[in-house]
Amino acid sequence: MVSIMMQSKSNRSEQPSAKNPSSMELAELVQKEPISIVWSPQRSTWIKIAILSGLMLFLQMPHLRWLVKKWIGDPNWSHGFVIPLFSLYLLYSRRNALFAAKPRISVWGLVLMILCLAGEILGIFPVRNYWISQLFMVGMIFGLVWYLAGGQVMRVVWLPILFLIFAIPLPELLYSRIALPLQNFAARGAVAILQLFKVSISSIASSLHIISRSGVERNLTVAEACSGMRLLMAFLALGVAMAYLDYKPIWQRVILVIAAIPIAIFCNVIRVAITCWMYYIDEPELGQDFMHHFTGVLMLIPAFAMLWVLAWIIQHIFVEETES
Repeated sequence: MVSIMMQSKSNRSEQPSAKNPSSMELAELVQKEPISIVWSPQRSTWIKIAILSGLMLFLQMPHLRWLVKKWIGDPNWSHGFVIPLFSLYLLYSRRNALFAAKPRISVWGLVLMILCLAGEILGIFPVRNYWISQLFMVGMIFGLVWYLAGGQVMRVVWLPILFLIFAIPLPELLYSRIALPLQNFAARGAVAILQLFKVSISSIASSLHIISRSGVERNLTVAEACSGMRLLMAFLALGVAMAYLDYKPIWQRVILVIAAIPIAIFCNVIRVAITCWMYYIDEPELGQDFMHHFTGVLMLIPAFAMLWVLAWIIQHIFVEETES
């Protein structure tokens, strides 16, 4: 139930004495008085939300346990803990629109929940693909909110819910198929950059052969951990978040999300080139272990800077004309 409260700044003594004000007085009153909209669900609505949410949590507990273990044990997906918090922040950023939306029951949400539950079961058996099953878990959350809140609320919260997909680890086979071309590209890109500085370096697939300035030959490999997948996933999520938070035209938001991919790949190439340069100057300890990982974290700064500059350019150079 949505209650609309009007607060008047005028004194009661200044109000007309007539019990039924004219239409002109009502129009002036509506124009002058601020309207605040507060969502105050009935007790039965809160009970329904609590029961369905508890049932959802109970059904998804095996998936949640697996996800937490994966986030803790696999550094490629350690960002999984941050994604739900960022989804909450996205909701908070649109809190005014969320409270202004009129919630109502939608049967379509219930239909989606049933379909996603069936898909989740099929993902476990007989398909035996837990990634698909976990995607349907996000679909069930989507359907639950749609069923309880309706279409107006879903227009506000649909992206924060789907944003949770970034926390779901890709299957190992799919991850490797994406990472392998990135490894090869990072090796070729590093070779192209270092050859500009007269460094003797060559590559075959993801393997690198470099001769240091003291004449020492070294063989390096761009491992899967250095493919840039972590940076790519992080900046895809960041690009989506930036597109959602800023009120830009749709085409500008799409450009911002797509641009996150080449920016992440380019920054990873720079990281690999820096690592190879350390071997070239006979300082291999600076290209290993802590320093190697620190370089990966350090590359987040220029990557974010490039994404921010792009957002500023498309916002200030491309200005849409509005009809007077």
